[in-house]
Amino acid sequence: MATADRKEREKEQRKNVILDAAEKLFFSKGFDSVSMEEIAKEVELGKGTLYLYFKSKDSLFFAIISRKWIEFGKILTEKMSQGKTGFEKIQILIRWYIEYAQKNADYNDMATTFGPQLFQRIDAEDARMMMEVSMKYIPLVHAAVREGIEDGSVRNDLDPTLLGMYLQMITFNVVSPDPSMKNGFATQGISYDKYVEMLPKFLCPAVARFPEKECDN
Repeated sequence: MATADRKEREKEQRKNVILDAAEKLFFSKGFDSVSMEEIAKEVELGKGTLYLYFKSKDSLFFAIISRKWIEFGKILTEKMSQGKTGFEKIQILIRWYIEYAQKNADYNDMATTFGPQLFQRIDAEDARMMMEVSMKYIPLVHAAVREGIEDGSVRNDLDPTLLGMYLQMITFNVVSPDPSMKNGFATQGISYDKYVEMLPKFLCPAVARFPEKECDN
């Protein structure tokens, strides 16, 4: 048993080394410009050995995305647990989305540049993996909305499931726009950081039961 556990740990460590190398190359060169052979060379593996860990470059990309989602979700869970009301937890969620996107700008640009085309051709195995990871943390926002309705901090005239979906999708799409959109902001004299930092002020009155009390002016 100890030998099997050790081998599994070693395999997981090697996978993370591969993911780190692929992520670095994707950031610096772009997904389309990096080959599996180049990744194998970076981690000093034969190309055939690399395929024992990841069946394709697309799968490597999705594994990087999955690892980031897990990291994001674990910290989000811890942070939201500190909120005293449902609305406070929603505010924490929005702020963490913004903070994480700003701290991981290279990852964000890579994911939004190449993600849409890759998700169109994702295979069943990778799709299942991505769904399992995303579904683990998506319920957090729905739970916060329901808690806020019950404790009186979130407006109660909207469907809680739909409100949770709106919050999730609006926040994600604001903090993770297509990189070309950032150029569009610049032509209008608006920085990406300013665009993102305004999000809480926009969403707060739409969600809070008593905006004049809960929202900063």
